[in-house]
Amino acid sequence: MKIMIISDLDVERGRGPITRLACVLPELGRRAEVVLAALGPADATCAAAIGRSAVTVHPVDFALDGWDVAGLDTVVSRLLAVVTRERPDVVVLYREIWDLAYALEPALAGRGIPFLLMPHSIPFLDSMARPTRSFVLDFVRRLATERRGYAARYMLAHAHQAPLLRRLPTVLINETLRDYLDGYFPRAPRVLALPGYALDLPSIDTVRGGPKRYDVAFMAKLTAGKGVFDLLAVMRRLRAARPGARMVVIGSFDDEPTRRRFLAARERLGLTDAVELAGWLSDADKYRVLDSARVFCYPSNSNDTFSLCLLEALACGLPAVCYDMPYVRAVYGRTSAVRAVRLRDTAAMAAGLDRLLDDPDTPGAAGREFAEGYASWSAVAEAEIGAYARFLRPAEVR
Repeated sequence: MKIMIISDLDVERGRGPITRLACVLPELGRRAEVVLAALGPADATCAAAIGRSAVTVHPVDFALDGWDVAGLDTVVSRLLAVVTRERPDVVVLYREIWDLAYALEPALAGRGIPFLLMPHSIPFLDSMARPTRSFVLDFVRRLATERRGYAARYMLAHAHQAPLLRRLPTVLINETLRDYLDGYFPRAPRVLALPGYALDLPSIDTVRGGPKRYDVAFMAKLTAGKGVFDLLAVMRRLRAARPGARMVVIGSFDDEPTRRRFLAARERLGLTDAVELAGWLSDADKYRVLDSARVFCYPSNSNDTFSLCLLEALACGLPAVCYDMPYVRAVYGRTSAVRAVRLRDTAAMAAGLDRLLDDPDTPGAAGREFAEGYASWSAVAEAEIGAYARFLRPAEVR
């Protein structure tokens, strides 16, 4: 099988989807002929992964204008040139870059080349915390709550593309995505590829065992949807119960207005010394800092359908408190290490963290045991290759 993957290659910008690609790429290259259409330059993590992989790389100049693809027609033309040269059995857009999905779908159909999308969030930007079974209704609800003008404009500009999800085959790499699509587009073609994620547990273990310098850790892209402002409310309540409690926040801000707003709120709430910003970290540095905390706080209120960050925290032995979200029920409901509280109930989240910090039998071992079920990128690659093979046998596609 010859697979053409289209993806950008910057982990900090692409987060989970690009981290996943960097980890699974060497394994995919051992199982199939892989062509990588690289949208823009690769960062150090992705470059190292490409160096370990038996893949053919075709660089394609790529830039975003906000969240839209700059020079879309040129980018599509160059991608189609790669398709013409390589003649893959299947083309996979590795995350939801909607401009490309919408433009490539008819172009590839005209060439007789199967095209799949690997989505990570449904609908366009964030997955709803309380989804209905109506895509249109949830799109309107989501738009009504969007405070960022550029994000609202993006959603409105792409609203006409929603019907694409009814017909474009998708590769679903977690149970939450399956549940969303079952509600929104029950007849849409899709193939499951589970497990969709893994961790390099031996590498994580080499940096564990240091001193516990923080009570609480948080890690994600620092956006409102990931709960960074709820995080401050939670920490303020926790400090009322535990005056010396400290938190480390791992990640980079999505934009400058969010950063300024967060810093101002942290100062206003008297948490400057209590909430430490570690910035963007990767590999050993990330796990070393995670391991230096005792529990994980994850007040994400949208965006997530899996949360690799949460899985990484569990792998470091940190039990977690999260909001009761679809991804928590679909994925993490199988472990006692993840406690769910009512959405937006920062008091309950703080109380949950407080109880975990007081528990001498804290369920960190249960979280580590859960993470061990995601310990093989080889298994992820096998599932992904199997999904592509099923897609090429149409009778096996829902």
